[in-house]
Amino acid sequence: MLVMDNINSDRHTEDRPVEYFLKGPGADQKPYNLFVVDPKTGFVRITDILDREHIAQYNLRGITKYTDGTYAEEEVPLRILVEDQNDNQPKFKFFEGSVNESSKIGTPVMQISAEDADEHGTINSKIAYSIVKQTPEGSGSMFSIDRGTGKIYVRRHTLDRETHDAYTLVVQGVDMDGAANGYTGTGTVQIQILDINDNVPTLEKEEFAGTIEEGIAGMVVMKIKALDKDLENTDNWLAHFVITKGNEDGLFSIETDPKTNEGILKLIKAVDYENIKELNLDVAVSNAAPFISGKGIGAGAKPGNPSGETSVPIKITVNKLSKGLMFSDLVLPVLEDPKKSNLPKIIGSFPAVDLDTGKIAQNIRYVKAYDPGNWLAIDEKTSKVKLVKIPDRESEFVVNGKAKIICMIEGNYDLLFFLKKSNLTTATGTIALKVEDSNDHCPKLTSTYENVCSDTNVINITVFDEDIYPNQEPYKFVLIKEETRGEWEMVPVNGTTVSFLSKETLWAGLYKLTVEISDMQGLGCEERQKLQMKVCTCQEGDVSEACKENRHYVFSVKVGAPVLLMLATGLALIIYINTSL
Repeated sequence: MLVMDNINSDRHTEDRPVEYFLKGPGADQKPYNLFVVDPKTGFVRITDILDREHIAQYNLRGITKYTDGTYAEEEVPLRILVEDQNDNQPKFKFFEGSVNESSKIGTPVMQISAEDADEHGTINSKIAYSIVKQTPEGSGSMFSIDRGTGKIYVRRHTLDRETHDAYTLVVQGVDMDGAANGYTGTGTVQIQILDINDNVPTLEKEEFAGTIEEGIAGMVVMKIKALDKDLENTDNWLAHFVITKGNEDGLFSIETDPKTNEGILKLIKAVDYENIKELNLDVAVSNAAPFISGKGIGAGAKPGNPSGETSVPIKITVNKLSKGLMFSDLVLPVLEDPKKSNLPKIIGSFPAVDLDTGKIAQNIRYVKAYDPGNWLAIDEKTSKVKLVKIPDRESEFVVNGKAKIICMIEGNYDLLFFLKKSNLTTATGTIALKVEDSNDHCPKLTSTYENVCSDTNVINITVFDEDIYPNQEPYKFVLIKEETRGEWEMVPVNGTTVSFLSKETLWAGLYKLTVEISDMQGLGCEERQKLQMKVCTCQEGDVSEACKENRHYVFSVKVGAPVLLMLATGLALIIYINTSL
């Protein structure tokens, strides 16, 4: 045991001896019995090793009592200070800092410190700092540290984020102010190198050339890629383009695509080739952030234009607007009569003209775009038109009037053609097939049955024919008396109608008129035309209801296939009635 002090009382006598006691933490309180006192001599001793970092001071009280237990004196305070020994090493936490690239020598970066549990303000806790390792190493020692304060400074002016964007330092702290017998601790420091706009943006070429089309506005002329070594997606990297020369008339605009860092040059006003055939622009590119030149910063700044700007010339050629291609609409006569046509046969050609040269267009392909009747074929190289199918003037595709795409006038059948040029220029044209009638229809009565009053003495009949001039009216009428009931006189009214005058009184019953009808060419139907009449007694000029009830259909025939079907049905019905008479 180490004897460190003693308690002494002058009240002690041989007749009345005293005894000594200790109270307080470290004696009769936790930690118990770390300090003990000899009850007779008053010497205080230590029973175990003290740890200053655990308890630096003990406050005890010395007690003096007579043997009968009464206090001989008042309690005496006993303060015990634990002297520090260097038994703890410095400890570091992880540190992070940053500094701009190209910073000057001596620029403060950050301050670090280590913790030492030994007594503050003594040599035991005084730490000496040093840098023992740097990663990466190849660029030399870029940082220094203040031995006493732990402040880290820039040691070299060549910090370059584009070369190394971070450094890792291993730092050391030695207590006892760095003495050989001091304890040592190490820690890690991470330093990020911050970007500055020390790189001038450059372009992929030293000069550019492009073309624009005459008469077209809103087109993208070209995209100019800016190259910059500064940190991407920051104002130090983002390019700013300006047209500095040649755009006095405001023909162009230029803007930056922030994702690709490209300058997009656009033509915003149309150009007339006759006035402008070539344009020369100067375009400058800089950064959104101000450029930091080498003055006032470390030598890490890159050489370049002090303005931070790069300028390039751009030559723009104006292309003359092509007038394109054109067809001249073509009318081709076609016979409807198959006896007069030897198919397939070439009936014409349909070349397109290049309006720039005035000559037949070259390097193009002709394509039939619309031909619902599939009547024609066109040679894709020569434009020769071939008739491959006999047209029918009465076809649904041949109509008087106009329709979308197809022009139908006076029986003309239009086919739409288009062509493709090698530069994707297109044009359309129309071939009109003029279908000449072949007199393939005979004239027929518009009505084959009538109810008439007995006092009627005039019957009108009218004829129709689906053919056109000269294969239609005026028609020739011949009354076939032997197949006719009654005496009739025929009087022409016009080219399609005649009147039959009754020479005798009509009596109630059935009458029949039979006529032969022929057109201007002398063509008539194989069967004679017959008009059935039912004569009834009328009241005040009206046909009686009884007569109407027995009335058969009266057919008013119009041009067209459905009407022909109705007419055929009507004829069959008339034949049936005649047979039953």
